[in-house]
Amino acid sequence: MHAEMSGIRVPLRRLKPLDCKEKETLMKRARKMYEQSVNWCFSLISHYREGLTCGSFAGSFLDYYAADVSYPVRKAIQDGDLEADFPKVNYADLEDSEEETSVGGKRPRKKILPDRMRAARDRANQRLVDFIVKTKGADHHLLDIVKGRKQSRWLTSFLNSNRYTLCVETYLEDEDQLDVVVGHLQEIYKQIDKKLTLARDDKVSFVLEVLLPEAIICSIAALDGLGYKEAEEKYLRGPPVHYREKELFDKNILKKMR
Repeated sequence: MHAEMSGIRVPLRRLKPLDCKEKETLMKRARKMYEQSVNWCFSLISHYREGLTCGSFAGSFLDYYAADVSYPVRKAIQDGDLEADFPKVNYADLEDSEEETSVGGKRPRKKILPDRMRAARDRANQRLVDFIVKTKGADHHLLDIVKGRKQSRWLTSFLNSNRYTLCVETYLEDEDQLDVVVGHLQEIYKQIDKKLTLARDDKVSFVLEVLLPEAIICSIAALDGLGYKEAEEKYLRGPPVHYREKELFDKNILKKMR
């Protein structure tokens, strides 16, 4: 929940399911340098899963982390009882190289062309961030929604849904950009008409499922000179994924299916 501790960026191809077959090996390797940090993270995950199993909590991991129920686990790191130290990873360096297994079992590093599309998307998205946060260009639109003066399909979907969304499309891929925008939207949330949240009084989900898409769509419309519907379609299409990432993702899915 702190901008200066926003995680580690990794390419999609390097992500693995939490319960993958290499889990124990990877955890053992990580614990050699980051034992306390790894143990704390998995304690938090285990506590969250226990809550889902016994029915004491229902919602996404982000909802859980922001809720009081996770406070006893979070308290250890917030009070400084644990020395959390995570590796600093350069995203660009990871994108520029890829490990491949060759004949004989050796693992040379094969240089591939860096993915410049992600950097270009981040630069383009920075314009959206500046419009939302610095210019406050979406504020009027958002205030009309939170005060009940304007209809929103995102608000309607939020109020009519009796389930928690496990995955939210943020459009913004850079975590720092997302942190800045969400921080601004949380200020907008303070002015909400409480009648709108009688069905689901959930600040985290409201910001991510209603205010975030509305802010980005409004920004796309203003900066690209589009109508709301056209901007919404662009938002729903999402950022274009580089063919390398898509190709590797598809290969991994096929392997699991076999």
